[in-house]
Amino acid sequence: MAFFKQFPKVQYDFERNGVITNVVNIYRSVRPLRDFIDNSSAYTFYEIKNGERPDVTSQRLYDNPNYYWTFFIVNDILHDGMRAWPMSQEDLFDYIATEYEGYAITTNPSIIRNTDGIITKFEDSLAGSVPNVSDGAFTLGETVNGSISGFSGKLTKKNVDMNQLIIQEVNSNAPLGDPNAISGGTELLVGATSGDSVGTYQAFKYAEAPHHYFTTGDKEKRYQTNGEFIQGGEAAGTLSFQTNRSYVNELNEKRSRIRVVDPQYIDRFADEFERILNV
Repeated sequence: MAFFKQFPKVQYDFERNGVITNVVNIYRSVRPLRDFIDNSSAYTFYEIKNGERPDVTSQRLYDNPNYYWTFFIVNDILHDGMRAWPMSQEDLFDYIATEYEGYAITTNPSIIRNTDGIITKFEDSLAGSVPNVSDGAFTLGETVNGSISGFSGKLTKKNVDMNQLIIQEVNSNAPLGDPNAISGGTELLVGATSGDSVGTYQAFKYAEAPHHYFTTGDKEKRYQTNGEFIQGGEAAGTLSFQTNRSYVNELNEKRSRIRVVDPQYIDRFADEFERILNV
C-alpha cells in the first residue's frame, strides 16, 4: 500500500483559468488511533540497522516494504519525514564534516546594568563598549580577521543564544590544526566590512564547539545557553557543555530506536488509518 495513495484527492485550479486538476491532498494527516495509543501491546520497539532504509525495515518486520509510512506516523521524532530518519555512520560522518566545517569563536563581554537592573550595554575587556552579537554586530558574509593570530575567514552564522561567531572558508595561513592558536581572550576579531570588533573568549573547531551548556553533574543535561550567567560559570566549574558532534551523534542514535506497530496489528492499523484519513 503506497502511502500517498491513501490520501484523498482535492480539486485545484493551478493557473486560475478554470481548468481543474485532481491532486493528492498532502495536507491531510492523521495521528495514531486512540485504541492503538492506549494499547501498549499493539507496539514493539526496533533498532534500525546502520544504513537501513524505511522500506527495508518494513520488509524485515512485515514481509512487505509498503508499510514504511507507519514509522513516521507512530514516532514523534520522525514526524519531519525522511530528513529525520537516522543517517548511516558514513553519512553522519560526511554530514558533520560539511555542516560543522570551520570554527566557532565565542565572545563573552561583561554586562553593564543601570540601577533598575536593566542591561544598558556590553563592555569588552579588549574592545571597550561594543555591540553584542545579538545586537547586530558584524555582517554575515563579511571577512573577519584575528588581530594577533592572522586568522581570517568568512562569517557565515551568528549563534545568538551561544554568543558564537561561526567562521568558515578559513584561509590557508590560519592555524587549522590547533584552534587554541586563535588567541582566545587576548585578541580582537575584526570585521573587514562592518568595522565591528570583539574580544575572543574561546575558539573551537565548529564540530567540537558547545551545542548547549548544562549544569555540571546534571544527568539529564537540560539546556542552558550562555547568556548573561555564563560568564565565570564554566570557569568556576558549575557548567559543562555538549559538543555539536556529540549532540548530532546522540540525536541520530535516539532516532535509531523506534516504536513500530506489532506485525499482528499492522493490517488493521493501515486500514483504520486510511478510513479516518478519507472521512
